[in-house]
Amino acid sequence: MKIMTSGNTTAFQVSSVSSCQLSPQKDLLPWISDNILAIILPTVVYTIAGGFFHVLDRYELFSNYRIHPSEDELKRNHITRWECFKGVVRYHIIQITIGLLLQWNAGLQMVSDEACQIHETARKLNHARKIIPTSLNLIGIDAKKLSRAVAGTSSKLAYTIAGDYTTIDRSNSIDDGLLTLSKLCVTVLTPILQFLLALVVVDTYFYFTHRLCHVNRTLYRIVHAQHHRIYVSYAYGAVYAHWLETLFLDILSFVLAGKIAQLSPRQSMLFGSAATIKTIGDHCGYVFPWDPLRWLNGNGARFHDLHHQSWGLKYNFSTYTVFWDNLLGTTWADKEGAEKRYQRVRDLTSKKPLEKEATGNRGLERMVAEGGTIKAE
Repeated sequence: MKIMTSGNTTAFQVSSVSSCQLSPQKDLLPWISDNILAIILPTVVYTIAGGFFHVLDRYELFSNYRIHPSEDELKRNHITRWECFKGVVRYHIIQITIGLLLQWNAGLQMVSDEACQIHETARKLNHARKIIPTSLNLIGIDAKKLSRAVAGTSSKLAYTIAGDYTTIDRSNSIDDGLLTLSKLCVTVLTPILQFLLALVVVDTYFYFTHRLCHVNRTLYRIVHAQHHRIYVSYAYGAVYAHWLETLFLDILSFVLAGKIAQLSPRQSMLFGSAATIKTIGDHCGYVFPWDPLRWLNGNGARFHDLHHQSWGLKYNFSTYTVFWDNLLGTTWADKEGAEKRYQRVRDLTSKKPLEKEATGNRGLERMVAEGGTIKAE
C-alpha cells in the first residue's frame, strides 16, 4: 500500500483502487463543529424532553398514566424541585466541561470517500471467502464435491466453494454482488454493530458500578443516596446525582463506549441523544401504552420506578436492557408483591398531610419497606 500526503489530504493506493483520499468532513451545521455539537446536543435533548414532561406534570395532563398520584411528590420526596434543578444544571455543566476538555486540540474528523470504503471492504470480503472451503471441510462437508454439484447453477459459486481463487480473481475485479454486500456493510451493518457494541459497554459498565453503589454502604451513603432522595420520579430529575456519580458512572461510561466502539462525532450525537431520551423516559413517572421501549425489553419507567422505592433498592439496576438483571437474578419478578407494596405506599401517603415543599418522610418509607404485614424480601 502506497501512502501520499498533500496539504490537508492523505491518499493511499491499494490493489484495484486508484486512490483513496482522507479529507475533512463537512460539519452538519456551518456555525458549530460536529465535535462540539456532539457534546451539547444531549443537553439540548434533555432540556426539551424534560420540559415536555414538566408541562404534563404542571397541568396534570395524561394523569391516568402516572405511576404515582401527583401529590405524592410533595409527601415522599426528600428534596424540592428547585434543589433538584440546581443539581441537574451542575450535572450538565460538568458533562459539557469534560466533553470540551476531551476535545481540546482534537483534529478535524477525517473521512475517506464512501466508494473507496466500499471497494476496500469488498476486497477484504473477497479474501475472507478463502475460509469457506476450509470451514466446510471442518464440519465434514466435501467442498470439492459440493462445488461440482452446484457448478451447473453458478460457476462462480462453485469456484468459491472449491477455493479456486485463481479462476475467480483472473480478471482482477470484484463482482457486483460483492460490491452490493460491501455497501450494505459500510452503510448499515458496521454502524449498527458499532451502536450495539457501545450499548453493551454502557449497559455493562453502568449495571456493575450502579450495583456496587448499592452493595457498598459507604458508596451508597456518600454518593448514590443523593439520587435516591427522589422516590416519586419526574423527568428532569433523571440525572440528579452526586458529582462523583456524574463523573464515574455516567460520563466515564459514555467515554469508554465511544472509544471502544469507535463512534464518530455524528454517531455520538445519535447515541448520546437516544440514551438521554431513554434516561428521561425511565424517570418520567408515566407508563404510556404506546411506549416502544416498554415493549422492546421491559426496561421502562415502571421497571426503574420500582428501583426507586425503598423496598426495591436491591433490584432492577439496569438502565438500557434487562440482560444483566435477568442473568444475575436482580430483576424484581414478583409483580403481585410489587403492586401490594405500591398500594401500601398509596394508603400510607394518603393519610399524610400535603406540604408546600417536598420534605419527604423517612419513617413512612421505612414502614413500607420493613413494617406491617408487607416486608421486603
